[in-house]
Amino acid sequence: MQSTPNVTWLGLATIWFGGMISVPSLLIGSTLIAGLPFWDMLAAGFVGFSVVVAYMALESVAAVDQCLDTVALATSSFGINGAKIVVGLAIGISLLGWFGIQSGIAGGAFAKISNLSFGWQVSPSLAALGLGLFMMLIAVFGINYLKYLNYIAVPCKIALVVYAMIVAFQARSFDVITQYQPAPEARLDMLTAIGLSIGFFSVGGVISPDYARHATTRTAAVLGSVLGLLPVAMGLAACGAMLAIIQRTYDIVEIYAKFGMPILALSVLIIATWTTNVMNAYSSGLAINQLLHWPDSRRKVATLLAGISGSVLAAAGILDNFMGFLMLLTVTIPPIAGVLVSDYWIARSYTRVQRLAFNFRGLLAWSCGVAVMIAFTHPLKNVLGIVVAALVYWAAVAAGRAGARARASADVS
Repeated sequence: MQSTPNVTWLGLATIWFGGMISVPSLLIGSTLIAGLPFWDMLAAGFVGFSVVVAYMALESVAAVDQCLDTVALATSSFGINGAKIVVGLAIGISLLGWFGIQSGIAGGAFAKISNLSFGWQVSPSLAALGLGLFMMLIAVFGINYLKYLNYIAVPCKIALVVYAMIVAFQARSFDVITQYQPAPEARLDMLTAIGLSIGFFSVGGVISPDYARHATTRTAAVLGSVLGLLPVAMGLAACGAMLAIIQRTYDIVEIYAKFGMPILALSVLIIATWTTNVMNAYSSGLAINQLLHWPDSRRKVATLLAGISGSVLAAAGILDNFMGFLMLLTVTIPPIAGVLVSDYWIARSYTRVQRLAFNFRGLLAWSCGVAVMIAFTHPLKNVLGIVVAALVYWAAVAAGRAGARARASADVS
């Protein structure tokens, strides 16, 4: 799937900024602060987010070099049909599901705030459907519209978070943050905290080629990925932690509603969810387009299908019964990054010619990575699954090359 490079590093960084700055993104800080002092929490977050940025940057460079999205890039290591079935299905259905969940959460919160603040009786299901369809539109029109949306939305989201922090600190000093100590029974070890940080954005890192393929240069792709994720992830983790300590909640929507600012609360809810969910719909549409063997010209139709399906599922409340299935699909995605990185950078076996229908080396490596993620309960499984998939793929390619050399030597003799 070819693309025309037209996105600068700032445009790409703005897209990732918009996807990261959301109400759920504050959750990682509030989760880690429950078990770590403030500065330890920041250290764990920095290490974990840096791991995601590392493989995200490697994938992004490959995407720029080849001008391909995630599924198309995977055809070298998984095979043409293998990439469309395995990678397309895992990414497409998983992100469609998460689009529905985000829409459902937004619809429920919209109905609740409308009732408490204005006395309006709004159906959560109808609110979820309406918000989902509304948020889908930008994804249908394409990445340039997403870029321009974020040029407007990102400053607004930053201002809303900063204002929530100002309100929170009006009656408290920063000493309450630096002197905070978690309850002894709730303490986390650093490896667990790092694993949680990696897991928070591991799926987003895998789909980075969907956006980086539009970058003008390798440098733009790397800078856009690093500066679009790391600063905002660290900032939101810190904000979520501080709000959890001072306000006993990381939810800035709840904070605004509590302080009698319903309009701001609704603004935060819609803006924060919108730009994040647009990325879910966009990448889901790309994956579904590949899965259905549709030409690039039908990407908008695939994105429309993903957005409508996710919105209807959210309105029906059916996703509550499929959370386990969605979590399983999510587990299948990080090892894809291990295979892609290994194919392009470690085994150096990437090819755009003579591709197989199914590349069993990639399928084996991916299966091993998924098995590790399912078998392990420790949060470090989020990076272990990627590493195992990368190493197994490299070993399989090395074994294949050794076998080819042995056969060539036998033929000569």
